[in-house]
Amino acid sequence: MPALAANVPFLPGHVMNDLTAQNHRRPQTLVYKLEGQSDALKSKKVSQDAAMRILESAQTPRGSETPGRTPRSARNTYRPAIEPAWLKHDRQVLRFYAYFQEPVAERPDENARVRNVVLNYYLEDGTMQLTEPKVENSGIWPQGPLVRRHRIPKPDGQNFEPKDLKLGSSIPVYGRTFRIIQCDEFTRWFYGESDMDIGTPEEAPMDRFFETQVWKHENAQHKVGFPADVMYSKEYTELKLGGSRKNARLRQFMENDRKVLRFYAYWDDPTRYGTRQYFTVHYYLADGTVEILNMYDRNSGRDPYPVFYARAPLNKQNVLTHTPAMLVAKDEPVTPQDILVGQTFPVYGREFFVYDADSCTKKFYLEFLGLDLDAVAIPEDKKTHVTLRQPPHTAGFGSEEDSLASCLSLVAKPPRKDLTKLMTNSQRVLRYECRPINGLPEDEHRRFILGYFLADDTIAVWELRQRNSGQVEGKFSERSVKYNISTGKQFESQEFFVGAKVAISAMPFKIVRADEFTLKYMEKHPEIWPMHSIQQLSRKLQALDYSGLTGTDIDCEVLRANVKAQLQVELTDAELVTLLRYCCGDVATSVSTPRLQEVLADPPEPGHLVDAKDE
Repeated sequence: MPALAANVPFLPGHVMNDLTAQNHRRPQTLVYKLEGQSDALKSKKVSQDAAMRILESAQTPRGSETPGRTPRSARNTYRPAIEPAWLKHDRQVLRFYAYFQEPVAERPDENARVRNVVLNYYLEDGTMQLTEPKVENSGIWPQGPLVRRHRIPKPDGQNFEPKDLKLGSSIPVYGRTFRIIQCDEFTRWFYGESDMDIGTPEEAPMDRFFETQVWKHENAQHKVGFPADVMYSKEYTELKLGGSRKNARLRQFMENDRKVLRFYAYWDDPTRYGTRQYFTVHYYLADGTVEILNMYDRNSGRDPYPVFYARAPLNKQNVLTHTPAMLVAKDEPVTPQDILVGQTFPVYGREFFVYDADSCTKKFYLEFLGLDLDAVAIPEDKKTHVTLRQPPHTAGFGSEEDSLASCLSLVAKPPRKDLTKLMTNSQRVLRYECRPINGLPEDEHRRFILGYFLADDTIAVWELRQRNSGQVEGKFSERSVKYNISTGKQFESQEFFVGAKVAISAMPFKIVRADEFTLKYMEKHPEIWPMHSIQQLSRKLQALDYSGLTGTDIDCEVLRANVKAQLQVELTDAELVTLLRYCCGDVATSVSTPRLQEVLADPPEPGHLVDAKDE
């Protein structure tokens, strides 16, 4: 047996490999996990508490600590007793807002320009950085970092410190004087915690350039406007001098692309045969166009054209021209202020009433226009849905399913059949003997055989031959699918049992008996015919007192009366037939009392009948 590596000293020449190893592949150490790259061989981190316990348990070889040295438990801790600035103020920055004035000599309308900067002081290493925010159309290039991050010296040679930065003071930085006017919330909190004076905030001055920008901004907001011919002349002059054409709606498109307002409206047609028509109105904020779609009701009788008004600008007062290129008066387009819930807006002479809008549209009106849109209730007539009845089977040939196949699809398809049921029950027929119960004296002596075919759930009825009855024996009803008049559904197998009443071909029947195969089949399927289950009868007659039954054999009618008197339960004909099959006495219509007590105490399994006479 080869020696293991753990049993050999770890000395040169004594290192032995495991000779029993079968996997000699090199393991993959560098892997990718959910959090990123990782090393599979990286040792597990020891918690801080476990490390402290190891350090505290470690002792010097002499059994005590060396005098004058730091204890092992206090060395190599996570945080030192006195934290350095790079650890204490890690990622903490003081932010000030300042400005400086730059002289302008080449323009007659201004002599100086105010340039705003952001001053960041990093507490971890005492460095500073000056950054100039970008101002559109200022003509200053480049804008951005004005002084890179480093320790900036003061005129006396010392570096700037937080106590040198105060609001309302000026500091010189490389020949320029910066006026500090504001700071952020963290800087105020830091100065308050350090008991340092932060100074008094000031307002930033405005030069001629900023005043011009403010005036242009107000002009863009339509507070001060110019005539249209003046604006067209200005644009023509700029294009003639080599300027580029301005896209006035580019900003509107970029900010409102794929933002659509949806309204629900209707129009009452005032013509003679006009009705109320419903529409969906879409207003596209990207370009101010309107689209109107039809909302047809079911079976409205109208052609299915989905678009009522194609997407295009919609004017309030539209004018039709007789010839192309004909000048028309300028009209105002429809805006969101013109489409309000509960009001009407014009669409080529039609007054559309807006009664509702979707949730996004209501939110837009509430945020930008300050209007709260509420839906308007529309009184509608109650609509009733008429259920279409299936057409009757009047073809004369084939089954009803074959006739319905032509109604369900244009190309008639044969109905599907259950092949498993058809092959399993192909030779199984339940036969019952019936008698009519229509109350006519000439039909009292007539007897019929009802056959239920389990393969396809069809029913056929034959009349037995009766001497001097005046009726022709033979087929009474053709084999086909029969329907129950009371339920309107197809007859099922559980509806046929001894004592049941059914109506077939307008003749009411009562089932009086069944053949041996039918009785055995019903007893083997108690889930379908519970009245032929001896287990069900055992539970039903569990509280029966046998002392009240006189004699060893009791007649069925007497037994039924005793059960009704004791248990207030009436036995059906099918249940009496089941008791006779399991507990028959010497007479065919009598029940053996000992046998009844024995069978009800321990009911046999379905299909295991024991004849009382054989015992």
